[in-house]
Amino acid sequence: MSSPSPRSPDWWTRDKRWRHHAIRSEAGSNHWLLLGMAAVVFALALPGTLAIPEELRGGNWPILAVLLFDALGAGLGMLAIREWLAWRRFGEVEAVLDPWPGALGGDVAGYFQLRRPLAAEHRIRVELTCESRRRGHKKTITRPVWSHALDLQAMQRGEQQLWFHFDVPEDLPASEPAGRDYHVWRLTLDVSQPGADLKRQYCIPVFPGTARNRTAQQATRIDTQPLQAALSRLMNIYRSGDRVTLDFKPGRNRSLGLPLLLFGLCSIASGGFLATQAGVRSIFELVPGLMAGVFLLVGAGMLLGGLWTLGHRRIVLIDAEEVATRVFCFGWPITTRHLPRDAVRHLGWQRTGTSQSGRQTAVWHALVVHHRLGKPLRIGDGFQSRQAVEAAAAQLGQLTDLPVAADASRRP
Repeated sequence: MSSPSPRSPDWWTRDKRWRHHAIRSEAGSNHWLLLGMAAVVFALALPGTLAIPEELRGGNWPILAVLLFDALGAGLGMLAIREWLAWRRFGEVEAVLDPWPGALGGDVAGYFQLRRPLAAEHRIRVELTCESRRRGHKKTITRPVWSHALDLQAMQRGEQQLWFHFDVPEDLPASEPAGRDYHVWRLTLDVSQPGADLKRQYCIPVFPGTARNRTAQQATRIDTQPLQAALSRLMNIYRSGDRVTLDFKPGRNRSLGLPLLLFGLCSIASGGFLATQAGVRSIFELVPGLMAGVFLLVGAGMLLGGLWTLGHRRIVLIDAEEVATRVFCFGWPITTRHLPRDAVRHLGWQRTGTSQSGRQTAVWHALVVHHRLGKPLRIGDGFQSRQAVEAAAAQLGQLTDLPVAADASRRP
């Protein structure tokens, strides 16, 4: 069946996922997908794994790099088991949208219908994301355009409807049918609790409109404590008189730095193994050597990036005279900058990049000072969402009496 034309305003009504405003999640096959990926990794590593004893007798120690892939396969298998247990525990959880479809310039709102109540101790996070996707020959490139997350208060005993409400800007792209370049909207439910967590994702239709849901707005119970606690841990604010100190300590971006280290080490190990297989007797035997160079260069870059991310520390001083920053890496001073207070215009923020773990995407932002002497001065980083950096700017503005930039576009 051919894809509906994006020119047709009702193309989305023919999508079988959206025949009703109660949308089913994409979780039913997650455990099978992860199990299949684990099987593929094990199958690819099997010849090398079986050859380890013989290769070690010949002195080829780099063959042990194959065990990294076995560990990856085992990790995927464990994730598959966890997803299966979560599916058995919670079953399908439908997202009921009202208005239907979601409205750009209005609301994306409704509730999740749980079949079973949650454990007494749990944390709830609901995220709405607009993604740009470009379909290539071998893979699809995904880039987040806009994202907003809600930390919700724990559900009361016996409750099985979890309400959510997002006020969506009108200048964002609408849902589009799959093609070479298109946009999709995703709704994510993430409940952390003892035992198997509840994680569900939904692809939802969102189009221009002004529809509102006051009931959902009133029923959505926002929990501000997780965001404030995360900001306090990240910025480590100290105040003495008219001086405010921010200490962005090392290791704050472990979720970004540790994967870089892991993949960097895997790439270096693979490059080392290929280097031992390289020869010069024919042009074809140069290929392992060339590939080894590529793996080593990429791995070294990722390893250095991971070390910088984990060891990076920034200390910021703001008082009546100046704004000063000093950057360290594992205790070694790297750069120091001073900015006169009277040159400051306002506080603001910048988007610095994205990272993806499975289907979870983080949009990273930095806190900056705009001034009259040149480029904005970065005074903080590691903010994983737009609302986090906005809250940090507002909090710092109250402490230092610096104005905060008005957000005209509302885009990240």
